[in-house]
Amino acid sequence: MSNRQKCGSKQKTKNMVKDFEQKTIKFDRSESSGDYNESFHTCANRRLYSKYSQKSTPCVIFIAGLGDSCQTWNEVQDRISQETSTFSYDRAGVGRSQGTPGPRTCHDLVEELCELLLALDVEPPYILVGHSFGGLIARLYASLYPQLISGMVLVDSAPEYKELEYEKVLPEKLVADNREYFDNPMLNSEKIDKAQSYKQIVDHCRQSNIPLSIITRGLPDMDDGEWPCQEILEMEQRLQVDFQRLSTSSKHRIASCSGHYIHHDEPEIVIEEIMVMIRHSLNGGQVSQR
Repeated sequence: MSNRQKCGSKQKTKNMVKDFEQKTIKFDRSESSGDYNESFHTCANRRLYSKYSQKSTPCVIFIAGLGDSCQTWNEVQDRISQETSTFSYDRAGVGRSQGTPGPRTCHDLVEELCELLLALDVEPPYILVGHSFGGLIARLYASLYPQLISGMVLVDSAPEYKELEYEKVLPEKLVADNREYFDNPMLNSEKIDKAQSYKQIVDHCRQSNIPLSIITRGLPDMDDGEWPCQEILEMEQRLQVDFQRLSTSSKHRIASCSGHYIHHDEPEIVIEEIMVMIRHSLNGGQVSQR
């Protein structure tokens, strides 16, 4: 039995449970059950939404992927909020936050998050949890403010310059569209200048001793077109293994039954890795305060 068949059987069981729940209770994945302080703060003339559960330190900061609101983290954030402080937010132009007119870079997003955490007095140390493009934001934040960070979890994080790597396996007819998406910030939902953002990552991110957990999907995208899903998966797995060089204290694991949204498909894996980081911080892996 293939890995996808095994995972498909597991998913079928999950779907049966979900169908039963939908018939017996009002079931909505987007609804969060935690006790949060939800607020709006003006940052660079834009109102940004955030969701903060204040308990003890460390505080786990959830950073969503491109175009995703903080609701993508609901299941994981609710669980982690039982243990320690958590914070999630909607970037400009996403979810409940106001939009932005022009291109922005990863550095802009880091400073936006930094200002938001300061305004809401979210106390460090922080454990950064970044999914997809959110992993790039987490990496740059940790590089610019390492004294505030006690750990980092990358959830199927985007490698820098991944679009250019894709061209090695893409059919020729798809290369032009892929390159245009890379070059033109106005084509992605948050108007992110990817070329400049990747350059910032390369320029600033160096090896550190911040504990790092890398979680990579085990399943390819499902696509009926000409997108080379299996080849892209294998390429991204190789690139994410290379993330281990970012820290002298790193680990890598494959979420074998997950697609790109590991925190939806196998949330227990993400929760487990975050809990490891929390225990490390509480057992002496302290960072300096502001």
